[in-house]
Amino acid sequence: MKNLSWRSVLLYLIALSLLLTLFLIFYPVKVISKQAVYLRPLDLLPVYKNPDINQEFLWKNLDLSAQSAYAFDLTTGTLLYEKDSQLKLYPASTTKMLTALVAVDHYSLEESLSVNGENQIIGNKLNLVNGEQVKVKDLLAALLLASANDGAYVLANNYPGGLEAFVIAMNDKAEELNLQDSVFSNPAGLDEIQQLSSARDLNILARELLKNDLLRKLVATPYLEINASHQENLKQVTSAYQLFNTNQLLGSLMGVKGVKTGTTDWAGQVLVTLIERDGREILISLMNSQDRYADTQKLLAWIFNTYQFINPSESIININF
Repeated sequence: MKNLSWRSVLLYLIALSLLLTLFLIFYPVKVISKQAVYLRPLDLLPVYKNPDINQEFLWKNLDLSAQSAYAFDLTTGTLLYEKDSQLKLYPASTTKMLTALVAVDHYSLEESLSVNGENQIIGNKLNLVNGEQVKVKDLLAALLLASANDGAYVLANNYPGGLEAFVIAMNDKAEELNLQDSVFSNPAGLDEIQQLSSARDLNILARELLKNDLLRKLVATPYLEINASHQENLKQVTSAYQLFNTNQLLGSLMGVKGVKTGTTDWAGQVLVTLIERDGREILISLMNSQDRYADTQKLLAWIFNTYQFINPSESIININF
């Protein structure tokens, strides 16, 4: 009887160990991934001046001619206003922000690129001469100040694999930046069915561009002269091109520091604007506007009339929520 009891216990333990082994083999393994979270110190946060305001009514009551809009406080990473901001529309020459980013990813700024027929491109252009050599930094200036379509195509055509490869790189960059509403078919922003973006995506794109010191400086520059060179009768000849920034708010509206205009028949008026004021950086993107400059000024005035910027470290008693 004792032996039977001992054997039963042994068999029970063996069976239990087998069950445990099978469980460990077939039970799905849960992998816990660690993610780093970076917290930045809170600055002055935007809150409504009127605590009882109805946000939906307040936003809809702002009468903008733009079909789509997005306003973002860069200082705190706060959305201030949006209107159909993920509607897919034609971006026109604001596309050139992406063209500039792809170019700086690949080219050296001092590298010279050849002009080869790009002056046949329609739309706004410098009329660069065939055979001219233009430095990349000067092509970027032509792109972002004068919105030169031929400058965009010189950058694209000299890319390894040519225009097609450059457009692929543009869409890869858009995916990297999580531009969910965007697809691109050309580097200049010319109207095509598959040349689409949104006010939200253009805002994200501009934020990325502003991280680059040279590009940030260029979009805030009202005027610049660049040079191109070519061989003529065995001599090196230099041509000068004057670039005037297409953004009419530069120098006329306090604090405007860029960023990019765009206009085509399909796109209407498009504008991405950076405003530095009262220690804040506000980025506004508008698409398919009837009057982009009036819309931008109206939206900016609305922002400063609607929001107050408070220090979160202050006592909540002293804050008008």
